[in-house]
Amino acid sequence: MLKNCEVCHRVFSHPARSLCQQCFETAQMSFEAVKKYLRENPGATVAEVSEKTEVPVDLIYEYISEGRLDVVPRDARLKCSICGTDIKVGKVCSKCRADLRSTISTSAPAWESTPRGNTKDANRVHTLDHIKKHIKKR
Repeated sequence: MLKNCEVCHRVFSHPARSLCQQCFETAQMSFEAVKKYLRENPGATVAEVSEKTEVPVDLIYEYISEGRLDVVPRDARLKCSICGTDIKVGKVCSKCRADLRSTISTSAPAWESTPRGNTKDANRVHTLDHIKKHIKKR
C-alpha cells in the first residue's frame, strides 16, 4: 500500500509504519539519543534533555506517554486525559483505567441496549463520555 510520509510527505510503501525509511531512521536516532542521555543523566529536566539532544520537547513527552523511556526526566508531567490527575506514563491514570475496565465488563452488549430504529447512534462508542460523567458525579 502506497502512502505519504507524515514528516517529509514522500511516497513510500510499508504495511505498518507511517514514516518513510529515512524519517523512521531519523526518528529512531532521536529516540536513542534521548534514551542514552537520560541513562547517563537520570536527574535531567525535559528542557535540558531537549537542548542537549536537539530533540523537540513535544517528542520527548510523546516518548514518555508511550512508555518507551525507562528513565524519565525529573520534571516530566503528564495528565490523565479523563480526570486530569498527574501520571507518570500513558494517557489514563490507574483509577480511570480501572473504572474503564469495570464499565466495559459490566455494561450490556450493544445489541441488547440499543433502541431499535436508531442505528446512527447504535454504532457509536460512548464509554469515555460515560466515565467522565461518572467521575464528575463523585
